[in-house]
Amino acid sequence: MPAKRKTVATPLVRKASFSHGIKLAGAKRSISQEAQTSSKRRKLTSATLGAESPYAAFAKPTASEVVCLHKVLARHFGERRQAKRSNRQILDTVVGTILSQNTTNVNSHRAFTQLTDAFPTWDAVRKARPSAVQKAIKCGGLAPKKTVWIQNILKTLHKEQGKTSMQYLMKASKEQVHTDLERFTGVGKKTSAIVNMFTVGHPDMAVDTHVFRYAEQLGWAPNDRERAAYNKKAKKVGVKPWPVVSRDTIYAHLDARFPDKLKYSMHLILTDTEGGLPVVCGAGKKLSFDGKKVMIDGKPCVGV
Repeated sequence: MPAKRKTVATPLVRKASFSHGIKLAGAKRSISQEAQTSSKRRKLTSATLGAESPYAAFAKPTASEVVCLHKVLARHFGERRQAKRSNRQILDTVVGTILSQNTTNVNSHRAFTQLTDAFPTWDAVRKARPSAVQKAIKCGGLAPKKTVWIQNILKTLHKEQGKTSMQYLMKASKEQVHTDLERFTGVGKKTSAIVNMFTVGHPDMAVDTHVFRYAEQLGWAPNDRERAAYNKKAKKVGVKPWPVVSRDTIYAHLDARFPDKLKYSMHLILTDTEGGLPVVCGAGKKLSFDGKKVMIDGKPCVGV
């Protein structure tokens, strides 16, 4: 029997380390500076293979706004840099992200660890009794649903590929990763974007509850009044209306507007619940930014 895997979906956060990436405290050259002073003078626009925002003509955020906010936040929370190549199995990331839904990082990590301790390979998880899988991941919540989703993915892969693996996606395009993963129940755009960012290596802007909330607070998503006004005009001239604002539409919007160089670092700063913005700006607080200072509930955020 193969040796038990040592990889985990979301390593426990320690001082000066994070769930993904590296904190560049005191780095002489930041990602923001690299984006601005590249020898090739790259433009700070998205290079996401033709990605378009569903909110045509909605100007925010501009690339320069993202760069400015990232610079201020990174000064306090530390910049995050993506490893050149990930050794993580794609299925580890997919299952780990499914287990992270509707629970805490601590509980999802424990669920993943218990699952991989109980079943040394994904093929073993595929063949296991559902009740045994549920028992292993119970601490993460929604165990019956998550078990069905995970085993369905594993069984489908084995049927299609002849093996229980998703490593074929390592050579897939960003769009192909989204298309292939999102056919499965329990896998949405956030999971696909996380696989792209943390395992396959494509720039992508995963939007979770934290990112979605901040986007609305910063005016990076059209509010009801702006959407109604645009759609009224759109109807008169026969152009496509703006859709209802959701995590999926804001994913598409931010992914199209964020500079690729900053997607990885910005995502982690906005979502890291032990070393990022959620520490000081939780669910009950409002974030704002005037281009120079970060404000929380209308007051300057100390140290940011």
